[in-house]
Amino acid sequence: MAREARAAAPPARLLAKRHKKKARKVVPFRFGQARLRNLIVESTEAFWASVTDGDKDLIRAVHVRARNHETAAQRENARALYQLYAEHFIDGRKLDPSKIRPVLKLVTPCNLWEDLFRVVRWTWSMPYSAGYGRRLRFVVWDHHHRAVIGIIGLQSPPVDLSARDELFNYPAGAKIDLINRTLDAYTIGAVPPYSNLLGGKLVAGLVASNEVRQAYWAAYAGKRTEMENRRIEQPLVAVTTTSAFGRSSIYNRLTFEGKPLAQSIGYTRGTGSIHLEALYPHVLELLRTRDPDLVAGGYGLGPKRKWQHFKRALDLLKISRAYFDHGLRREVFLYRLVSDLESGMSGGEFGRALNLRAVEYARFWLQRWAIPRSEREATWRDFNAHDYFSQAFDV
Repeated sequence: MAREARAAAPPARLLAKRHKKKARKVVPFRFGQARLRNLIVESTEAFWASVTDGDKDLIRAVHVRARNHETAAQRENARALYQLYAEHFIDGRKLDPSKIRPVLKLVTPCNLWEDLFRVVRWTWSMPYSAGYGRRLRFVVWDHHHRAVIGIIGLQSPPVDLSARDELFNYPAGAKIDLINRTLDAYTIGAVPPYSNLLGGKLVAGLVASNEVRQAYWAAYAGKRTEMENRRIEQPLVAVTTTSAFGRSSIYNRLTFEGKPLAQSIGYTRGTGSIHLEALYPHVLELLRTRDPDLVAGGYGLGPKRKWQHFKRALDLLKISRAYFDHGLRREVFLYRLVSDLESGMSGGEFGRALNLRAVEYARFWLQRWAIPRSEREATWRDFNAHDYFSQAFDV
């Protein structure tokens, strides 16, 4: 037995190697902790001041810096796509408002609509996002002028959204299943010259259309969520969205046949990293001096991983976590796509689905908003698409 035990034992040199701790290379933080600390404090306090003063130009500039910093490759791709499809972005002088014929085009991978969606999305100041979880994207297309009016981007809803959650009395253990019957609109808007004719109200109204619900049914009926393997129930019962810069006028008086399509339900808490996005590479560099294998983000992580990194960096730099709060409280809106929404979200029965055809709402928008605006104001005629997109891509 002793001979067998000695034979089975590994050589001493292997034991020593096995117990020897692997030396971890110390990575210096070249940017400097004091420098990063000062930039975080200065950036946050400047953003707080802009929120207090209502300085939307400064807030928008911060968003643009964050967008440009994160997505240089996407910008070059969008620039190339614009040059390829410039004919689908119209000058004001070529637009006849009375002949606008909006239709919804579903974006699928590697089709024309995906390319046009990317071009439009880049022109806005909000940092680029491909969306999270379940996703639906649409281009709002002017069939008569063969031009892009705007875009809609929908994604899985946030698990926690206080303005929404305060409306509903979720049964114990059922919250995630119920909010998975909703979506969140992460991008809604129109491009000029349509935006000058209140095209934002057209795009926002189409979120509530039958065509959106039908596209959701076609894409997700009978499927399960990839992260938690939960069955995706039908129908789509609601959509939430938040404004970009605090209060929003797009959803003001957004109605059809006297009934509101989007309801203001409150404001976000003003927490997030938008004011610090340009510093994120330095935050990662700092954290990797402690953990060289740090994961910056990726599939299934959403924005929370980045938020965790920022908070950890604040702790390392001995900065209060209050500096993670940007203070910009965004207005939250709710689209009720079924009646008796409160009952359904509380474990009861949902009511009948809203019946709103895209063509009906487009016709209503044209007569209620677009044509009257085109007659009152003439600035939309001066819009030059080439100048607009050239400036957007060169920022």
